[in-house]
Amino acid sequence: MTHGHTIIPSRGFCIYCGKRDVPLTDEHVVPLSLGGQHILDDASCHSCADITKKFEQDVARGLWGDARISYNAPSRRKKDRKTHIVLTDAHNPSHKVKVPYSEYPAAMLFYKMHRAGLLEGMPDTLDMSTGWQLVAIHDDSKAKTFEERFGIPLTSKARHVPESFARLLAKIGYCNLLCALEPSDFRPICLPYILGARPNPSFIVGGNFKISEPEPDKGYVLRTTGFSSDDRLMLMAEIRLWSNEHTPTYHVVVGDVVGQDRMAAVLNKIGPIEVSEMRPTATAIAPHLATDSHWTPTIWPLPFWIGAV
Repeated sequence: MTHGHTIIPSRGFCIYCGKRDVPLTDEHVVPLSLGGQHILDDASCHSCADITKKFEQDVARGLWGDARISYNAPSRRKKDRKTHIVLTDAHNPSHKVKVPYSEYPAAMLFYKMHRAGLLEGMPDTLDMSTGWQLVAIHDDSKAKTFEERFGIPLTSKARHVPESFARLLAKIGYCNLLCALEPSDFRPICLPYILGARPNPSFIVGGNFKISEPEPDKGYVLRTTGFSSDDRLMLMAEIRLWSNEHTPTYHVVVGDVVGQDRMAAVLNKIGPIEVSEMRPTATAIAPHLATDSHWTPTIWPLPFWIGAV
């Protein structure tokens, strides 16, 4: 995805439910709360916007609330933000300290994930998020200065929201693909998980336990990739938020395209991307076709699972 403020024209209907002739609202590909600058113009009806707003707020306020204030992340209501936080000394619970948020190096929490269940040949009833691990990102220099000035150990609090976090990633992957494609160009496998019609978004959302080096001057990185057989293309999104820090890289199984003509048309619209050519077998991908990419499946998604989505 390109960097900077970009507006994608409206399709004239809701990208989630398909409703027409209803009021539509803009949809940020990456939420504004995370610094998102790419916008799908008039893309979501109010009902679907309420759904996506809920899980976006779960992440922005529950998982990252204090950290977003501490690092002055974008917000529609900056004037309403608290200016101070009251912290309790972990070694002396009766001792409390009022700290300006500007001097509080709150930890930014992320989930480290294995591959999405679909890519591991798991049923969509198996919750892969039970194996996710939390990792904290914080400013070591600012943390040292904090402890020297305020005389208490640095502590942070956050709410565990794995489902909302996965749905947020699925929404980002889906919207990113719509920067190049029409909703009718592919089958949106991720859509029921975004809207909450199907449980367990870890079936289509996963990541890489190995954390890459920071990418300076990039707030977020979004890529479209995929894997294919002769007549099916699986479209993947690769997502890295706060990519200028030591943050994980995630993937989302966004959708699929069936038929060589449709595959060619989609790839022509998207432009050059990495697509692994694979031949599905009864049990797994031929070993010589596997790659080291964190989103490469260990087994070709069976038609039964894909159809069930």
